[in-house]
Amino acid sequence: MNPRFISLATLSFILLGGCAGPGTPAAPPIAEQRSHEVAAPHGAVRIDEYYWLRDDERKDPAMLAYLEAENAYADAVLAPLASLRKRLFDELVGRIKQDDATVPYREGDYFYYTRFEEGGEYPIHARRKGDMDAEEEILLDVNEMARGHAFFQVANLSVSPDQQQLAYLVDTVGRRQFSLHVKDLETGEVRDTGVAGVSYSLVWANDNRTIFYVWNDPGTLLTKRVKAHRLGTEPAEDRLIYEEPDDSFYIGVDATQSKKYVCIELSSTVSNEQRCADRDDPTEFRI
Repeated sequence: MNPRFISLATLSFILLGGCAGPGTPAAPPIAEQRSHEVAAPHGAVRIDEYYWLRDDERKDPAMLAYLEAENAYADAVLAPLASLRKRLFDELVGRIKQDDATVPYREGDYFYYTRFEEGGEYPIHARRKGDMDAEEEILLDVNEMARGHAFFQVANLSVSPDQQQLAYLVDTVGRRQFSLHVKDLETGEVRDTGVAGVSYSLVWANDNRTIFYVWNDPGTLLTKRVKAHRLGTEPAEDRLIYEEPDDSFYIGVDATQSKKYVCIELSSTVSNEQRCADRDDPTEFRI
């Protein structure tokens, strides 16, 4: 059969299945079993012999050594497929428009958009004032920001109502635990607010100083609390707006289309609700 007509499913099977080569280790690494009790909220207890492999900080030497052994074994098993993997990768990349850009949208005085440059792995977030013929203002070049990081993600950019500040979320681990940063679009100064362990949701109040965000439970990553951070204050002083006791609900925060209200969005499999407050004075949220 002509290799150009091999189905994607067949190629995926080959890549995932691998094949043994001369340098393949005799046997894969075996994870050590360590007895560990895991208690559920309703009182049930189970034994998880591999719980020790969980390391949210990615710093445990034993866990890292085992992970490196697994990676080395996988590399050895898949080594005979290196040329095929490269050919597939090059073909997939060749089908991607590398200098693509999103459709611009208007917010206030500016048109906002995201674009990519050929060879770049990360987006460039930019805007132009008045129309798309105006000079480009780069808000964030994530390619530059990601240098030196094994993983880097910028999520949910939010421009302040006066269009002079940009709030955005950063994850350098890959666990969806974001930290909140604010960039002054007039001076270019970036401020790390110290707020960490938060979800994707983010919205400004109309005072251009208060930012609402959703705090994640560090163990379960469930969205649990809505808080308000005032620029220039410590995270410990952030005001608790709402706390959800039911783990079957997910929380988000957003502004309405009219920009008049800040809303807390609660949703589960069978129900949802919103609690909203005036964006000029978001102190009391009502259903």
